[in-house]
Amino acid sequence: MNTAPDGGPDNPRGGRDRQLVDVAADLRKVRDDVGRLRTTVGDLAGTVSEFGPQLLDVQRDLNGLRGLVDELAAATAATENPPADWFTMSAPAAEQEWVKLGDWVHNVLAGWYQITRAQLPDCWALHRPAFLQVAWLHTSHTQAYLPASHPNQAAEWNTRWLDAALEKVRRHIPESRCRAVTGGPGEHLVDHLQSAQQQVRSEGSPYPNPYDQQYAPQPQSELRSPDWAEQEVIRAGYWGGYFTQAMQADLVWRRDQDQQVSSSSSP
Repeated sequence: MNTAPDGGPDNPRGGRDRQLVDVAADLRKVRDDVGRLRTTVGDLAGTVSEFGPQLLDVQRDLNGLRGLVDELAAATAATENPPADWFTMSAPAAEQEWVKLGDWVHNVLAGWYQITRAQLPDCWALHRPAFLQVAWLHTSHTQAYLPASHPNQAAEWNTRWLDAALEKVRRHIPESRCRAVTGGPGEHLVDHLQSAQQQVRSEGSPYPNPYDQQYAPQPQSELRSPDWAEQEVIRAGYWGGYFTQAMQADLVWRRDQDQQVSSSSSP
């Protein structure tokens, strides 16, 4: 009786051997794959370690740029003080600027800087070149004291711009025709506009005075020279009427201009 090479059904050893051979081959393949994967991971780790410091530098630079952008955005928001374009603004915009300018002259130039009537005559608002100097002083003063402004801007305003602008105001207002008057608004072109002067004097000031304690009441019977009047600190009660007159005339003119522009653009 012949026996099968693999021992037949009663000898399963041959089948198990083949399975073991197959499993061993699979294990070798897996081991090779793991080896190659380990090599790849090692190469990647080396690459990452090489670029790691550079990536950290890039991250630091990005953080720095983000901080710089935030600072610039905050600075931009804190410096939004464009100069008033008196030459082209509409009547509603001009009315707002007139009010802000009057408040600033009253509260800052009079209340803090104690500017005298000789430095800023009562009728300054009626002289357009002088008015523009005061308006520029207002804008530059606001800019100088913004939170993001350099301290040098405030120093420049106080040591240079204020005196320079007031000197130009003096040049634009003729001393022979515009003079301070004791106890009331000064004279404005008195040789030509005496009737208008009387009308302006009767107008009430739109600005209440929060600094009454700075001004001693003047006895009606006491006579003082014009020189004394010129050394008084500017008061809204003196320049307010002229200011209102100039503002109203300006707004009438601008409304007319706005109407003309609107009519010309209509179909």
